[in-house]
This record gives sequence, structure tokens and C-alpha cells, in this order.
Amino acid sequence: MRRAVRFLLVLWALYLMPAPAGGAEEVYYARCNLKVSEGNEITWINWQAAPTFLPVGTRFQVTKQGSKATLVHVETKTTYTLDIGADGEAFLEKFVITHPADIAQFPEDVRENIHKAIAKVGMTKEQVYIAMGPPTNVGKTRTNTLIYDKIMASDQWIYARRRFGKNIGVAFDPSSGQVTRTEGIWGKD
Repeated sequence: MRRAVRFLLVLWALYLMPAPAGGAEEVYYARCNLKVSEGNEITWINWQAAPTFLPVGTRFQVTKQGSKATLVHVETKTTYTLDIGADGEAFLEKFVITHPADIAQFPEDVRENIHKAIAKVGMTKEQVYIAMGPPTNVGKTRTNTLIYDKIMASDQWIYARRRFGKNIGVAFDPSSGQVTRTEGIWGKD
């Protein structure tokens, strides 16, 4: 009888133990505001007209499968599918990172723009990326196969508003890295 009880206690303890590190699921934070389309889909195209977005810093359990990933919101347990655009960890890092972004360091007006998911003249590339996520194009080049650093090296970002809508352009000063002009849904600033 004692052996049976001991055996059951060992099984119960093993059941309660956390999974070993290095498993298929890892915890990440949203690197930027992630636009969510119908069906809880997030895509590298990052449609700006998406009805909702997940704010920067949102915690996810992430499971990668090639150029796709499954993101499970840690607090709500809601599942999202992410079309990364290309296969590999470097491409996933355009959307999620292993530590939360520190937006508290930015001025209040920039934090407001980030919370509204918009770019304004004077913001830096990092601030625009956090607010709007990865652009669809840098210049004429699609970003599906570009990594974060390559996007950040460009001075002209194009965001797709919706399939047949006007795009949003953000131009940066090459020397300062700050927004000099935005065009599209907000008009010319």
C-alpha cells in the first residue's frame, strides 16, 4: 500500500513540474503594436486598417513552425496566428522579443502616439516601429524577407492600410533618424 501511495505521489509531483527549458514554446513580448485581422491573424503585411492591435509589451507563449507561429496571450489565453513572412528566428524577432520594450523612457506625447499606433514628425525610427510595427515595404523592397536591422537601416517606410486603400508613407532624416514627413491617412505633417 505504501509503495502505491509513494508511486502516486511521485507521479503527481512529476505532473506538477514545469516543462524543461528549451521546449517548443517560449515566452516573448510584443516588440511593437501588433495589428490583428479577422480570425486573430497577424501578418508581416501588418495591415494598418486592422480593427484591433495587441499593444507593445504583451506577453506571449510562442510556438514556431517554419514561417508561421502561434502566439498565445499569457493573460487571456487567446490564440493568434502569425505569418512571419520567412522561416527563421531572425524574422520572428521583427514581431516579438525576449524582454519587454521600455517605452517609459520616451516623452509623454510619443507614448500617446505609440498607444494610438500612429507616427508623427519628430519620432525616431525605434518609436515609429514600436507604434506601427514592421512596414510592408522599405522603399520598393518588400519586408517579408528582411530582418529588423535591415528595416531600421532604411529611411523610407511604407505601410499598407488595407488591400485596396491608400498606403501610409513615413520618411526619416538620414542623419538624425527622425520622421520628417508622413503621408497617407493622417495627411502631410
